[in-house]
Amino acid sequence: MEWTSEKAFDFLKEVYTDEVMQQEKRRVFRQLNRQLYERLDDLAINQALTEQAEKQLRLFKEFTFMPGDNIFQSMRYLFLLARGEKETDRQVTRKHLDRIYHSLFKAAGMQNPIIPESFWETPIGIACMIAEDGVEKVYPILGEMAK
Repeated sequence: MEWTSEKAFDFLKEVYTDEVMQQEKRRVFRQLNRQLYERLDDLAINQALTEQAEKQLRLFKEFTFMPGDNIFQSMRYLFLLARGEKETDRQVTRKHLDRIYHSLFKAAGMQNPIIPESFWETPIGIACMIAEDGVEKVYPILGEMAK
């Protein structure tokens, strides 16, 4: 298939359904939740989360929504761009990209995140690639997805 940006965005609208985005948020949530508890163990304060925080985390696992300006809002923003919404402010996009990269891939004591190649094959990785370089960058990946 010969890709155009219109065809690519139409295809991504079909692929990036609300269910796919929720599953990806849950996957990222599990990853961040594991990291959180590992860091709490590192500091020997693994009981630091309050009962209210635990309740909020359980609700997020179930409903994939957490209010406020957070990584999950950044994921939503980038998924919407990947589905063809127009970028209104490059600085806002950069903020969301940086939040995802730093939250997922910046280790304590490191200046910059180290992003594994496998990330670019995940739904959020593809959305980040589109936000960084445009939908044209993912045409080869879309070809594989379309098969």
